[in-house]
Amino acid sequence: MMVIYYDIPEKVEIRKHTCDIKEFQAFLKKHRKTTIKEIANALNVPKTEAEHWFRSDSYFSIPDKNIWAELKKTLKIKSNKYDAFVTEFIEQDGVHEQSNRVYDINGIAPTITSTGADIKIIF
Repeated sequence: MMVIYYDIPEKVEIRKHTCDIKEFQAFLKKHRKTTIKEIANALNVPKTEAEHWFRSDSYFSIPDKNIWAELKKTLKIKSNKYDAFVTEFIEQDGVHEQSNRVYDINGIAPTITSTGADIKIIF
């Protein structure tokens, strides 16, 4: 049995800056003067997505970099304190070994029949 293995690193974006998440959550909550539904409608995003921006539990999510400027406008945020944190990323190689594995069609891999969707096969 022969498996031809290629190491093709997966690129991922990670935040360039860090911040105190609890402080950021409090900042967003402080500026929310309207309902989640109104915010979601103003930004044309699902209500559940907007809802996660104002949570303080493990389901909190940082607003997408592409929507941050509009969210600031909607919430009437004048501060630029969190702009870099939300919008600036760096690209680096992924750290998950499996995501870097690629199997050639000329090789045989025992996991190919039970593979996940993230396995890459070269044809």
